[in-house]
Amino acid sequence: MKLKLKLFCGFIPLLIAANAMADENLLGYTTGAETLPKGTSEAYLHLTHHGDKRYGDYSAQYLRAEYEYGFTDRLTGAVYLNAYRHDYNCGEGCAGPINDREIPGSKDSFKLSGFSVELKKMLLSPYENDIGVSLYGELTYDTIDSITGDKGDGFELETKVIFQKPYLDGQLQWVNNLELESESWSPKYEDGTEYAIAARWRSGVSYRFAPNWYIGGEGWVDAEILNPIGSNWEFDHWDAFFGPSIHYGGKKYWATLTAVTQLAGSNEAKDNDVGRHLADHEKYEVRFKLGYNF
Repeated sequence: MKLKLKLFCGFIPLLIAANAMADENLLGYTTGAETLPKGTSEAYLHLTHHGDKRYGDYSAQYLRAEYEYGFTDRLTGAVYLNAYRHDYNCGEGCAGPINDREIPGSKDSFKLSGFSVELKKMLLSPYENDIGVSLYGELTYDTIDSITGDKGDGFELETKVIFQKPYLDGQLQWVNNLELESESWSPKYEDGTEYAIAARWRSGVSYRFAPNWYIGGEGWVDAEILNPIGSNWEFDHWDAFFGPSIHYGGKKYWATLTAVTQLAGSNEAKDNDVGRHLADHEKYEVRFKLGYNF
């Protein structure tokens, strides 16, 4: 596991060095309120590494290729192609209580998963008004379970209200996202469908400390309720993440790197006592985003 993480982290500085000219996607997870100007386009590559659960040896990578277009100065749309890589050896299970393990077995695979479509509408500009406000919606179809790598059919609707407040003539940015996710999952080799609803608050700050360079931090708190196959709605878990972020932006290219750690969560192995939730989430995540404007 340590070797895998070293290789992953060693690869990222090379990408940043090779593409160090950029735009204004300042944080890895928390979305800003601004939209693309009318008629312009942007291409993104997202790579998110998920590392370590409660037991065993677990890692997964989530890859997204995105194309975004400005329909008007205040409305953008985007399409994504999504893929997952899973590399884990969980034995009896990587999560859950000792006598009832979750995520058993092992897997080493890379699979295309599905696609997403997105719309983002800016209601107030962060530079023309006291605060920027945008509405965001994203619909995803997936054929791969993000945690286990198993096959199935899943749909997710993610909605956001985005707030962005500039300070110090734009040198400091404070961004907040209020999110609500609704999703369904039907396993390929099991009858029935599981449903989940999650609410989340993300917040982050980013400060320009040198020309084209920003440093900051971001985090989130979320809670999920679940309707398992053959059961009723129930509380599933809550969790909180936080970590540093760095961004470099030029005229055409930009790159952002964020690393977050799970600070706390409901421990699924001990009747949801306060600890860390390591069934649906991992101990840490590292996200790298690369973009090109044209």
